[in-house]
Amino acid sequence: MEKIEHCYCCQHTDFNSYLDVIDNYSKEKFSIQQCKNCHFVFTNPRPDSREIGKYYTAPDYLSHQSHTKGLIQSIYRYARNYMKSKKLQLIQKAMGKENEFSLLDYGCGTGDFLSYVQQNKINAFGVEPDAHARTVAKRINQVETYSVEQSSTIENGKFDVITLWHVLEHIHDLHQQIGQFNAWLKPKGKLVIAVPNIESYDARYYGKFWDALDVPRHIYHFSPACITKIMEQYQFKLTNTHPLFLDAYYISMRSEWHKGTSKFWAYFKAIWRGFLSNQSAKKSGNYSSLIYIFEKQ
Repeated sequence: MEKIEHCYCCQHTDFNSYLDVIDNYSKEKFSIQQCKNCHFVFTNPRPDSREIGKYYTAPDYLSHQSHTKGLIQSIYRYARNYMKSKKLQLIQKAMGKENEFSLLDYGCGTGDFLSYVQQNKINAFGVEPDAHARTVAKRINQVETYSVEQSSTIENGKFDVITLWHVLEHIHDLHQQIGQFNAWLKPKGKLVIAVPNIESYDARYYGKFWDALDVPRHIYHFSPACITKIMEQYQFKLTNTHPLFLDAYYISMRSEWHKGTSKFWAYFKAIWRGFLSNQSAKKSGNYSSLIYIFEKQ
């Protein structure tokens, strides 16, 4: 385990206890702290980069199980398939054209989105740290991906856009990697980041049971203000945000399970809580998850 001594957002060293949360897979307890100065929220202490791998190996962990069978896996897969076209449309709008640009999907998992992008005549590449996920990406989606180690060979200024779909909250060396994204992007390149929002209605309602805390895999728990401040340190300007409406329902369903609600009743409660979360966010902008579009300055 390693302890964070300096806030990743403002570099201050005074933290408050925020929550103690049980990992829903290993059943270990992890502490979440909040910076007293800028209010950035993060898991602390955390497994180091050598330890963290074992926390991704649970059979029920969905992130790398996109082709397994079962009702929940099917719902998860359906939502992902629906969102592929929505994500691509958002990127195309940000780029001002449908294709003829280069894209890097960082943390591409089993390559579902990467494969879809390539089919739309976009010069797309992926980086994925998990060897099993890279194997699935090649076998099922016919896409080749870089390991993190291999990504060190990527030349600077190669990409027009880099995407991270619920990935930034997992990255250990946050500042080093954001700096690398800046180097990989062309001038005025776009950095598209989707992360859960710690200031959303469902985050406040479910507290320690909120599924998107996902300790210890989620190291950082971003608010709109904190992620913007961090990105500004690397010459990225926020140009737009977009809600991920479906996340409120899916995260609420899993949060109900963590509270002990039966799977049957959790579906109905999740519909109501997800609706309330999205309604609340119409005024505040604090949707359950947000897509941020940053531009390299």
